[in-house]
Amino acid sequence: MPESKHRRKGQRRLPRRLDVGDGRSAILSDAYRAQQPTAGTAMPTERELRDALRSIPDDLTWDWARPRFTPLFERADGSGIDGDPQLHAVTSLGVAVGFGVEVGPTFARVTASMAARWEASVGQIEAAAFAHLAEEIRAVGPKDLQHVVHRGHMTRCLPAPGGWASSAILAGDDEIRRIFGPHDQVFTAPSRNALLSFDAGVPMPVVLDLTAMLEEADPHPLLIDPFVLRGGRLTWMGLALEDFDEALP
Repeated sequence: MPESKHRRKGQRRLPRRLDVGDGRSAILSDAYRAQQPTAGTAMPTERELRDALRSIPDDLTWDWARPRFTPLFERADGSGIDGDPQLHAVTSLGVAVGFGVEVGPTFARVTASMAARWEASVGQIEAAAFAHLAEEIRAVGPKDLQHVVHRGHMTRCLPAPGGWASSAILAGDDEIRRIFGPHDQVFTAPSRNALLSFDAGVPMPVVLDLTAMLEEADPHPLLIDPFVLRGGRLTWMGLALEDFDEALP
């Protein structure tokens, strides 16, 4: 079942079986149907979800899927498909990601059987996903940042690309400096649809408090370790937790 990017608050409950035309239907899991939107998030309407699923060709060709591949952080409660594992790769930052095929407001996760059908390697899928990321990030700039005040401290939030903004941290040092500025800062990704930036002067208890609050509000938080931009160089603290305090700006 495709993974939704967002959900609109107050949306009526979707039927378990969703007719997508041409004799095809999608089965919505009980877990998906039970989700409730959190403040500031949205999920697709039944019409949007049906239209998106109808756009998927029956043969799901490589040429159709390739420009839609997207690098995605795994949710903490994520699981693969029994007998058909999802594909993953380790990025240059040392953090592992999965891959989705972006289909309107939802993602179809890339699995081993899909790669076999395309006769494509993980490396080819990864290259296409990061090419898609680079294309999307070129349209993102400082103007897209939203400002949030928490406990008197200013935080900046990037909500784009819509539904998978957390992946923007994977776009490379140059793009991160272009969007957020070259100064030392800490980044956290409480959910797939948001990337937070905290200036060096913000105390770590504030960083962790706001991040935890947003994680608790999301039904599928990422629970991923922070990223640090220091001296213009981006690193992931998941590789050096024992040096976390020393590495922070």
